[in-house]
Amino acid sequence: MKAELAEEASYLRRRLGFQGAGWIRSLPLYVLVIGVFGVVLPWQKGRDFLDSVILGAYACLGVVFAAPVAAAEFERFPDVQKALARVVISVFYGELVAAAMLILGIATVYVSRGGRIVVGPDFRSLAECAALGFTLSSAVSTAAVWLSLKISPRAAKIVVRLVFLALLAAFYLRSGWLPAVAMSGAGIALLVSILLLMALCSTLASRSPGT
Repeated sequence: MKAELAEEASYLRRRLGFQGAGWIRSLPLYVLVIGVFGVVLPWQKGRDFLDSVILGAYACLGVVFAAPVAAAEFERFPDVQKALARVVISVFYGELVAAAMLILGIATVYVSRGGRIVVGPDFRSLAECAALGFTLSSAVSTAAVWLSLKISPRAAKIVVRLVFLALLAAFYLRSGWLPAVAMSGAGIALLVSILLLMALCSTLASRSPGT
């Protein structure tokens, strides 16, 4: 499994443009995205950025980055370990970017206010939302990998976009519910992840060369 993880990580770096001299073109985009969401917006919002709903939303942003890379086409039909490595690396990548923006955003608020923050973040609520974000990334990434093999990468990307629209609509209409439903949502997402993982393994088994 370690070899598959290393191979998938290398493949992801290549797709993102971070191998060779490609990082010169790719790095500014990431600096811009992380700079806007990790510095500019927190700086503008100030203390309001530490609201549980906003921090909770940031903690769930990993799925936005993880799912699209999970839906990418495989170079060759994978085995179970290769498919699982795609899910693991995709989730790790998405959560890493989300964590970078979240931590940088909190630090920006404290620095911009000279450390004069009377009421800081609700870390319990933040941890619950982070659990939701992680399980949500796992569920959608597993679904993307499964659909890309079961149907096609294009179908997987369409489903990912529909999920994004549904999540965006849910946040727009009921954003205040996020901290309250984080743990129950994480439990549901975990269950969905397990079911999708079983479906993925079944698909791989049915299409393996030896069957």
